[in-house]
Amino acid sequence: MAMEIQQERQGANLQIRLSGDLDIYAAAPLRTYLLTVLQQHHEIELVLDEVAEVDGAGLQILLATKAEAMRLGVILRLTGHSAAMVRALQLCRLTAYFGDPVILTREMAG
Repeated sequence: MAMEIQQERQGANLQIRLSGDLDIYAAAPLRTYLLTVLQQHHEIELVLDEVAEVDGAGLQILLATKAEAMRLGVILRLTGHSAAMVRALQLCRLTAYFGDPVILTREMAG
């Protein structure tokens, strides 16, 4: 499933909802988009509840985005983690790196 990006501005802040597969096919355009919006907003929320699949390239995009946000002093929050997102973060032991609360549903924990 192709990656879809929806954004909603809230003043100087931006909420970005990703849906579909966060994979190697989405990596290059998503990276370009995220690096651009980091230059334009002080606070960005990535809503990940509709991410269906995640691969290593997808995780690399999130890591690079977090690093660039820190460099620029931009607040970057990851919210609404899908089950696929939680599994990928846990598998690579990256949950704590991003520092955002991850809420596990019964299905995710089981």
